[in-house]
Amino acid sequence: MEFVSPTPKGQVTIPKPIRDALGLTSKTKLRVYADRGRVVLEPVSPLDSLLEELEAEARQKGYTREDLEREVEAVREQLIKKLYPAGD
Repeated sequence: MEFVSPTPKGQVTIPKPIRDALGLTSKTKLRVYADRGRVVLEPVSPLDSLLEELEAEARQKGYTREDLEREVEAVREQLIKKLYPAGD
């Protein structure tokens, strides 16, 4: 167990043994939230980041959930046709 203290700006350094054990690099995105009095840092996959960005953009452009579900279904159908052409 290691102890860290926030800087005046609220920054903390994740100790190297922990970074190494979890495979964290300077490019790793972390989700930060409070949970029952604890501060939680949770690695976020690139796909999670992409989905969050897409969700924010969709909301900004006024898309509804139904609009997005239709788009996802259309893309899914295109991929299926591309990966599994008729007769294969």
